[in-house]
Amino acid sequence: MLRTLSLLILLSAGLFSQDGKPDGLAIYQKHCVSCHGEQGEGVDEEYDEALVGKRSIASLAKYIHRTMPEDEEDLVVDEDALAVAEYIHGAFYSPAAQERLKPVRKSLLRLTQHQHRNAIADVVASFNWRRTDPGSRGLKAVYHSFREGKDNRKKEKILERVEEQAAFDLATNEPIENLNPEEFEITWLGSLMPPESGRYQFRLKTPNGARLFLNEIWREEGTLIDGWVSSGNEMRVLTGEAELLGGYPVSIKVDYLSFQEKVSSLVVEWKPPHGTWEAIPTRHLWPENAPTIAIVTTSFPADDASLGYERGSSVSKAWQDATANSAMETIALLEPYLDSLTKSKPKQPERAEKLAAFCRTFAKRAFARPLSPEQQERYVDQFFAQYDPEEALRRSLLLTLSSPYFLYPELGAREDSYQVARRLALALWDSVPDNQLWKAAEKDELKEDWQLQKQASRMLQDPRARQKVGRFFHHWLALSEREDLRKDSEMFPGFDEELIADLRVSLDLFLNEVIWSQSSDYRQLFTTPDLYLNSRLAEFYGSPNRPAHFERLPAPDKKRAGVFTHPYLLAAFSYNKQTSPIHRGVYLGRNVLGRYLKPPPEAIEFKDADFDPTLTMREKVTQLTKDASCMSCHEIINPVGFSLEQFDAVGRFREKENNKPIDTKSVYPTPDDQEIPIGGPQDLARIAIESSDAHRAFIQHLFHHLVQQPVAAYGPETMDELHHQFVQNEFNIQKLIIHIAKLSARPAPQN
Repeated sequence: MLRTLSLLILLSAGLFSQDGKPDGLAIYQKHCVSCHGEQGEGVDEEYDEALVGKRSIASLAKYIHRTMPEDEEDLVVDEDALAVAEYIHGAFYSPAAQERLKPVRKSLLRLTQHQHRNAIADVVASFNWRRTDPGSRGLKAVYHSFREGKDNRKKEKILERVEEQAAFDLATNEPIENLNPEEFEITWLGSLMPPESGRYQFRLKTPNGARLFLNEIWREEGTLIDGWVSSGNEMRVLTGEAELLGGYPVSIKVDYLSFQEKVSSLVVEWKPPHGTWEAIPTRHLWPENAPTIAIVTTSFPADDASLGYERGSSVSKAWQDATANSAMETIALLEPYLDSLTKSKPKQPERAEKLAAFCRTFAKRAFARPLSPEQQERYVDQFFAQYDPEEALRRSLLLTLSSPYFLYPELGAREDSYQVARRLALALWDSVPDNQLWKAAEKDELKEDWQLQKQASRMLQDPRARQKVGRFFHHWLALSEREDLRKDSEMFPGFDEELIADLRVSLDLFLNEVIWSQSSDYRQLFTTPDLYLNSRLAEFYGSPNRPAHFERLPAPDKKRAGVFTHPYLLAAFSYNKQTSPIHRGVYLGRNVLGRYLKPPPEAIEFKDADFDPTLTMREKVTQLTKDASCMSCHEIINPVGFSLEQFDAVGRFREKENNKPIDTKSVYPTPDDQEIPIGGPQDLARIAIESSDAHRAFIQHLFHHLVQQPVAAYGPETMDELHHQFVQNEFNIQKLIIHIAKLSARPAPQN
């Protein structure tokens, strides 16, 4: 009787449903809505952050039971907390609820700066040819000696071979048969494959005559460094720099001449973005020439990255000025080559028609579809009716490269094979369709899944795709956010710019091996125990091996677990003198393990001087984050960061800190409120491999980078489909990339 009376009282208060269970909506309205709003949108001056996230219902209930309402935590506990968690999770908190409340649609995006430069390069290249990877590496070296002839000196070719680098030293090189040491000439020819886009510096060290040509190697305009005339046999250092596009091979030629000089030597070096001066590695050299590439160097404002990935969503006067300037720069780049591009000469009677035909084809390829009669009149014919051919061409190209049909790939899109081709090219190359893709679109051969599969598989093997995928992994691993890895030189002698540059190469070599292997297995990113080391890295990290070039070797400590323990990342997420479990935990928890972590309610700066110097970093972080308001996120962050504490601020293995054994053991709470004991990076690797949240986080990051649109814009089941296929395909990264590219190329569902 008493129990029934109590139930009736509670029912009359509206906090229980008719079946006697707590009413989550009623409890939320009574105790929560004043701070969080009707749909969790937040309330000014109370709690202005939206109640959205990825916690499970059980995890939410536990959090509410422990911490809510603030300062009155005993009001909503046990079954009440569970009821509120169930209500808000289904009403507005979960990603599914958010998609229902705020349907996600594709945004109309312009070309990003990467896409803009690549597209111009490829539209111009479509009139020429493109160098494919020959498979071999190095440069073709051609040796000539000079002999006295009857009337003059005679130049004789004595040797042609492929060499690893452009370098020579008469005093130390093996003798070359028939080489006249008094008078000889060497030419190195081939292509240079830039690993990323950016500014590259080059230098020649020689007491003799030398010059370096880049991109355009048969014209004087291609001379990047000219030291052909030498004096006094004195050692000189000659420098030059050039903007290059990652994934676009450019021709390189080095001429070298020694004429009656005592010392004969040459060293050719480069300094790539994020690198230091070194001989150009053989892996970036091809022994065959490439066509000239139209590389636009106009500076663009940074693209919007507010959603966590770059996309062309912002338009400003600076961007509009940049597009106009890049169009004019493109025209200036093309003018010296008009005769060959149009297969005409200035005084030929058909010159005007050939230039007009070139402009029509240029516009067609820039817009990635045939021109309508109205477009042909607007972008080409009107100018050739009013101006001389050269001026008409300039005006036509300027209007084409400033057109919204070029700058906005989805503007007025028709769902046909041409648009499918354009989307594939953007997803895999950040560019426009090549001739093979264009021909497939012309034949309407991009309708069936097998046709898309065939094209995407081909395109993925292109260096442009490899460069774009490489940029994704740099973004996913936050390399662009953490470029300054310098440490205290007294605590970490030898950890200098050269070693940091080597670490970045080591990481890239590891990533490339995993991604482009036959299995392309995502899981190997976290399980590989080896490191790529050269002699400098091997010495610093204690390997008994001293390889002259990078080799994959067993880590000397035998404690490594793929990217989690690569020294570059461990150093990137550390302080100047010590580790940072918080930085490591936040990055890995959010980017790799897929956990939702809110920004801290108030920024708390870590000040090492505020702590007892005898404490370990783990003890300091535990003190700093012990408050309940911190632990809602640090219960995830700390265990992840603590598990890597056996690696110091430069990524070297250690067992003690401040003469205390390092404790890496913690309990990691999963999104479904299970607790997993972890004691080191191998345990983190197991979570990344087995957790669907980690898989989905990786898929989402990759989708954003390739497509620059939210996954949900392609349908509410898209993420589930991608995840299912990823698992079914044994976590094959290449197959996932192809699947995403095909999916994005098809029409998005209408919301």
